[in-house]
Amino acid sequence: MNESNAPATFQLPEQMSTVAADVDWLYYFIYWLSVVLFVAIVGAMIYWAIKYRERKGHKAEPTGHNMPLEIAWTVAPVFILVFLFHKGFHGYMDMAIAPANAIEVRVNAKQWAWEFIYPNGGSSAELHAPVGKPVKLIMGSGDVIHSFFAPALRVKRDVVPGMYSSLWFQGTHVGRDDIFCAEYCGGRSKGPNGDELSYEPSDDPRNPYPAGQATGHWAMHSMLYVETQDDYDKFIKSIGDKCEEYKSQGKVCPDSVAAEGGQKLAVSKGCMACHTTTGVRLIGPSWKELWGKPESTDKGQVKVDENYLRESILDPQAKVVTGFQPVMPTFRGQIADQEIDELIAYIKSLK
Repeated sequence: MNESNAPATFQLPEQMSTVAADVDWLYYFIYWLSVVLFVAIVGAMIYWAIKYRERKGHKAEPTGHNMPLEIAWTVAPVFILVFLFHKGFHGYMDMAIAPANAIEVRVNAKQWAWEFIYPNGGSSAELHAPVGKPVKLIMGSGDVIHSFFAPALRVKRDVVPGMYSSLWFQGTHVGRDDIFCAEYCGGRSKGPNGDELSYEPSDDPRNPYPAGQATGHWAMHSMLYVETQDDYDKFIKSIGDKCEEYKSQGKVCPDSVAAEGGQKLAVSKGCMACHTTTGVRLIGPSWKELWGKPESTDKGQVKVDENYLRESILDPQAKVVTGFQPVMPTFRGQIADQEIDELIAYIKSLK
């Protein structure tokens, strides 16, 4: 990955992430390749159309067969497609696998707003990230399909109800970027009093598309702020840093407030009657070092991640771990999405 902070061009916004330069290089390669091929093909068509136009005294003859030429224009595109696949797949893997030390931020998408929940338990309608550090977004939807899109970061990912999706980025310099919903998720057409709404941008740079004045995708506009570590720390404290509460009680602040909440839930929901955190086997698999483990089930091998754990809580018979009986009851309708997030955070902390 090439770190870059290239300014905006006629076609693309500025580059603000470590993957932006690679994405732009591939985009411009495809763009200029298309331009060159278009000009060459159309130019050849025009040239031959003029040269072999119908004229008096010239009799048309059948076109001959040229095997080398036909093989060449069949094989040449294959090499181009293989190259594009290689570059695209390499870039996809770079953007799909977050570094192990990434800061995890939970994203809740809903009509028509974004909510960002940070490791300290605080939440905000805006996304803040420290410059030079990787940030992983774990995203879920509370209603319909949304799509997280930050143009300057060159990242976009659908947010689907009933499952988790994720992406990561690393800001290369201090700045800000717009966050949009790139999916047609519906939009406001009526105000609170039943009056028609119109698109009227605000003069406030932090909120150029107020929810009360926007329709459609614009109503799900938010902002990303890539800032210095000091400014990021100040922001974290400003949204209700739970660590201050722990310190005031003489307690050690947990690495993740959600994980501590999940630990309490595991006890209150009775999870510890069947699962342990010590590696000891009971009725169900132990949670110790479970996160990220390839697990053998009656449906084949699966990786223990957010989606697998969510499914195991809501539909435990979907994939039963080999060597265990299908006796776990479903918690569907008995547990909120936030509680599922906390339980997953707790299991993740035991890795």
